[in-house]
Amino acid sequence: MKEILFLHGMASSGKSDIVDYLRKYLPDMKVWAPDLSIDPQIAFPQIDSFLKEHSIDLLIGHSLGGFMAQKYRGIPKILLNPSLGMTYMYLFQGDNKYKSVRENGIQIWHVDKRMCQQYKEMEKTEFDDLTKEEDELTVGLFGRYDFMTRMSAHWFRQHYTHRHFMPGWHNPPEVAIRDYVVKEVRRLLA
Repeated sequence: MKEILFLHGMASSGKSDIVDYLRKYLPDMKVWAPDLSIDPQIAFPQIDSFLKEHSIDLLIGHSLGGFMAQKYRGIPKILLNPSLGMTYMYLFQGDNKYKSVRENGIQIWHVDKRMCQQYKEMEKTEFDDLTKEEDELTVGLFGRYDFMTRMSAHWFRQHYTHRHFMPGWHNPPEVAIRDYVVKEVRRLLA
């Protein structure tokens, strides 16, 4: 059985609607969706640990999760409306509320200047070490009406070949998952 690791967005959790749709349309695959920290000092070790413990065949990252997934080399990945320009984190400084329930019950996330600076530094190297092989492993899917990450589609196209637009906004609707994401999952894992 193929295994997928879903990396959720900034204000989300592993209980995202996207995860429900992936499980519905990929019943022959295991979709893992752990709750991740917003803090990169915590989130990346969480992902690294998960990748060591499981036989992950593909990453799917949405929004902030797309930024995180893009940093991993050598593994097939689908970036859904990835937030490739993380300097906007400054807009969220302070306490914020998650949009979906988290496993630990904590519903508040906090952004501070240190985190913003870390993401800004990570942006400088996010496209480093890209090869033709890496390009073939990476697909970007962008909502036609997603104005939150509109520039990401442009930046993505400067570094990768496989960019497609799908119906919807920042949070992809079920039809986009069914008709676009599932198609790319099956192609990448064929």
